[in-house]
Amino acid sequence: MSQIRHVEIRNFRVVKHLIWKPTPGLNCLIGAGDSGKSTILEAIDLALGARRSYSFSDADFNGLNTDTPIEIFVTIGLLAPDLLNYEKYGKFLRAFDLQNKLLHDEPANGCETVITIRLVVDKDLNPDWLLYSDRALAEDIERRLPWKHRELISPARLGTISSHHLGWSNRSVLNKLSEDSIDVSDTLTRLGRATRDSFSEQKIDGIDEILTKVKTIANKLGVSVEQLEAQLDVGSISFSNGAISLHGDNNTPLKQLGTGSSRLLISGLQKESSSSNILIIDEAEYGLEPFRITRLLNELGSKDAEPQQQVFITTHSPYVLRELQAQQLFVVRKLQAPLPPPNLSYSHIIYSLTNSYEDQSTLRVCAEAFFSKVVIVCEGKTEIGLVKGIDLYSQSLGRDSIQAQGVFCTDGGGDSMFTRALVFKKLGYHTVILKDSDKDGEHQQHIQTCINNGIGIFSWGNNFATENALFSCCPSTCIPLLLNYAVLLKGEQSINQHISDLSQNSYNLQTALVTDTPDLRVILGNAAKKKGWFKDIEPAEYISLNIIGPNYSNFSAQFTTPINQLFQNVLNPKG
Repeated sequence: MSQIRHVEIRNFRVVKHLIWKPTPGLNCLIGAGDSGKSTILEAIDLALGARRSYSFSDADFNGLNTDTPIEIFVTIGLLAPDLLNYEKYGKFLRAFDLQNKLLHDEPANGCETVITIRLVVDKDLNPDWLLYSDRALAEDIERRLPWKHRELISPARLGTISSHHLGWSNRSVLNKLSEDSIDVSDTLTRLGRATRDSFSEQKIDGIDEILTKVKTIANKLGVSVEQLEAQLDVGSISFSNGAISLHGDNNTPLKQLGTGSSRLLISGLQKESSSSNILIIDEAEYGLEPFRITRLLNELGSKDAEPQQQVFITTHSPYVLRELQAQQLFVVRKLQAPLPPPNLSYSHIIYSLTNSYEDQSTLRVCAEAFFSKVVIVCEGKTEIGLVKGIDLYSQSLGRDSIQAQGVFCTDGGGDSMFTRALVFKKLGYHTVILKDSDKDGEHQQHIQTCINNGIGIFSWGNNFATENALFSCCPSTCIPLLLNYAVLLKGEQSINQHISDLSQNSYNLQTALVTDTPDLRVILGNAAKKKGWFKDIEPAEYISLNIIGPNYSNFSAQFTTPINQLFQNVLNPKG
């Protein structure tokens, strides 16, 4: 079972220089638009695919720079015995340290023996597939894999349109599955002959009259024709390999299956037929409902402890991410600034997660946020609604939405917010936290760790929870608005009881609607917090859009300053 150990791409499309070391099982690439994830899959397919040519153009060169060649190096491990032939490939056999993920140019004890395929394209646009090693290059030795050995490492690719795999065409999965047991060409030849024989036995009305006329005309012109018959022309009967395909109920071709059904079936056939067990799939979710996404990912080995194939997929679906193990996710980043030496030439970097509980839980709970550019980790749903509502109000004034800039608010899950923020930060996301201040004392170490890792922290200060900040900092005119909305959500009797209990009967709903004192604001903030008046995304969003937004300029700076700083930070990220 061939496996890709190391990939290096130079000057190919959006990638100037990238090195990646994929894992043995499922590798899911995600990233912002134009980050290079599809380019990586295409590079692997072009380097390893069993093809004799490919039509490259100037657009395939990074920045249209044809003076620098395209180079794609793919290093393969778990080699078939034919590829471990020292007599034939000795100068090109290399070593890969599986533990330390290091590639060495010569075989070494304790390391896996590997080979490297180099695809190079110069300005003449003619591709060449070569075996590569540093020592062979130094000695000016060239060698190419023969076709039968290229097929041993050639990946299967499942694109958005793959119906040809359900017929016996040249590069279809059915052809691979049956090539040792069925001679399709011989079968088609015999079918053609049988069709001609069958046609000759058919009686065609009116044909005899036509044949007589032709014979008469021919003889008048001196063209000797003794006997004429209407037969199928041998040269016109041509069945291509694709003429034979799978059919189901009522003789319906399986090529007419829905997109999702076709992809599910073909993925299973690919797994069975491929010699290399390397599979490439663009947009794994394409054409599939959620329950069938699960089926497909299970078929691809998303839950396998011991992977049976190496799979490379891209996705834009949070449902796909929730079905993955955290270590199967890879985030592609297009670098805005060079990395420290010695990696100055890299244009892209790929970040990965581990199988830790923190990484896995963040992936499952915050899947949507992995498709953003900037992540706001909110302590809870109230804070998410607060930010979303203010953003909606800002849009109503004609300003750009933070969502349009790739900003996403995700649920930090209370005290888990620090861990989740660190997960996003280590994957290269610009990450900030919006939180209460009522636990600042016990959170101090976590806060400092996040700050040390470059995560911005925005909070109300003064030991305020969000509800305390809301009631303490709002203008007097907003208190009745907030109370009336709480009544709408929880009922008048409940809100009245909450206020009475927490004020020890000093206040009730009616007095709170017409009174504004510092101690009442504290009571209302505590009641809203402890009794969960607005503790969900929708009510908090409503308050922000309809109460906070229109009165924003009259809120005190303790409330507006953290929000203003938060929005400025996420709209102008610096790292």
